[in-house]
Amino acid sequence: MLGMNKKNPENENIKNPPSDDSYPIVATLFKNKRLNNREIDISCLSLTVLDLINENQIKCEINCNDSYNVNGKINEGDLEVMKNITLRIANKGDLKTSETIAINLLKKMNNSKKFTLKDMYKQSKSTTVANNFYKDFYSFKQAVENENEFTSKDYRDILINGKFTDKGKEIKKEWKYFQDYLKSEELTEKYPPESAVENSSQIIYAACFNLEKGALELRENNSELCDFIDKDGYKLLNIIFDNALSNVNEKSKGTGIFYGVNDKYTIPGGG
Repeated sequence: MLGMNKKNPENENIKNPPSDDSYPIVATLFKNKRLNNREIDISCLSLTVLDLINENQIKCEINCNDSYNVNGKINEGDLEVMKNITLRIANKGDLKTSETIAINLLKKMNNSKKFTLKDMYKQSKSTTVANNFYKDFYSFKQAVENENEFTSKDYRDILINGKFTDKGKEIKKEWKYFQDYLKSEELTEKYPPESAVENSSQIIYAACFNLEKGALELRENNSELCDFIDKDGYKLLNIIFDNALSNVNEKSKGTGIFYGVNDKYTIPGGG
């Protein structure tokens, strides 16, 4: 529910997300972004993939046991881990338009329903694949905006003309309290997730704020999604998708602007 935590409560409510916004919207609105950069970026696509793994729409098979951390530029160690992480599209049941686009984007990018992260990284270097990814990502971006009635300037009664309303400021503050809970050993021990479902949901929320690895260290690794995070899968997805955007050729670029997940570069296009 919106505005659930009026203060930083010293009770179990602190573990409840303060609003019912989707993961991409939480990341776009409440992560510390510049005021002029509230755009749906590729981290939102990565978060959607995490959610699809959590919902068993994408199966994740991992053939390495040790936890892993990615450090910047992809190296041989990263590629070895990526070779041992396989995603398989299951795609059963009803999906939102943005989820369907995300799944089709992955299938088209890899020309298969089953692929390793290493395969996907190699594909992201192809200009042809990158150009198609770029178009599909733009469709994904539009779908997320339409589903949530979101623009970079306006969202519900939270954001109007590019500025947080009083209600928006309060909810943003509540999300900060929730972040404090996600990364607090004391609070997590006192108010732990009560199920594997809640555990995984908290990990995805943590990914919205780039806190996923630290949050997982305080929680059980008890699902495919958690094991994917344990191998730094969220960061690897962001790197792969960023790499695809960086390989789009000039001819495929339009008049808009897409932002990579870390704002390391901008790519004109999509208009």
